[in-house]
Amino acid sequence: MGNKVLLVTLSTFFILSSILMYIGKKTMGISDTRNDTFNSLQAQYISNSALNITLNKLRFNKNLRGEFGNIPLMDGKYSVIIKGNDTVTIKVVAEFLNKKSISSVTTIWDNITIPPIKAGMSISSSNLNLKLNGNILISGYDKNPDGTPGNAPTVNGITVENYSDSIRVISEIPNNVKPNITGLGAPPSIGVSQNPANIYELINQYIQSADIILQSGTYSTGTVLGTPENPKITYIAGNANFAGNASGAGIMVVYGDMSCSGNFTYQGLVIVYGNTAISASASGTSAIYGSMIIIGPSVNVSATGSAVINYSSKAIQNITQKLKTSKFFVSNWKDW
Repeated sequence: MGNKVLLVTLSTFFILSSILMYIGKKTMGISDTRNDTFNSLQAQYISNSALNITLNKLRFNKNLRGEFGNIPLMDGKYSVIIKGNDTVTIKVVAEFLNKKSISSVTTIWDNITIPPIKAGMSISSSNLNLKLNGNILISGYDKNPDGTPGNAPTVNGITVENYSDSIRVISEIPNNVKPNITGLGAPPSIGVSQNPANIYELINQYIQSADIILQSGTYSTGTVLGTPENPKITYIAGNANFAGNASGAGIMVVYGDMSCSGNFTYQGLVIVYGNTAISASASGTSAIYGSMIIIGPSVNVSATGSAVINYSSKAIQNITQKLKTSKFFVSNWKDW
């Protein structure tokens, strides 16, 4: 009898132990599955978050390219590859514990918008004071930055907002300077043309897309604000004085007064504007190839020496093709 009881007891013990071991294995399997699922979701969350972080950085730095690895994020890490020109691809590989997740996206930059160019220099003001002396040249004849003739139609040397301003400006230009204001019609080439209604929207687009942001100051030899091969959008929040051998290419917006001296050269579009009196002056052998727009309730323009402001369709075409806004379109978002 005692042996039977012992056998039953042992049998019951082994059965219960087997059941408990089976339940334990099942519980561990469920737990492992849940952990794997959580780790996979966390890795995917890291990769998507990293992609959004990279897109935001790209908006503020249009030239951001390369490979960047082992960046910590949310207790995991990620690596990112950014490559391309107008069409940029971003690939992120994220890791969380034992799981990986990959995300990628394609971005297409929006082209910059250039206003219609009607003159070598366009002035928009209700109170205009123009003082031109020396060997100043303001020309609407198309000329390449290397000095060779272009093949685009001729525009005015200078445009103002209304006919009465054009008559007054012509009467105020010294006789020895009139032959140096060339372009459409007989010299001095003074035409009438208003800036487009969306000019301030375009200016804001340039400011928001600026590659270089500067404050008031004097910028001399060594200052390079873009090159023809790699033009930049420059925004100067205040008065700017360019001296020495400073140079640039692209679009430059000056919210304040601008003066050029020495051998300052620029290829592209220069916009000087403000809500108060604006002064633009050029002297020495400074040269702008492209076009210049000056906007303000009161504008004073003076030019002396051998300064050149020359319409150049090639300089304008170059920035139209190469400059991009801070906006881009996102397509082909993939996760795996």
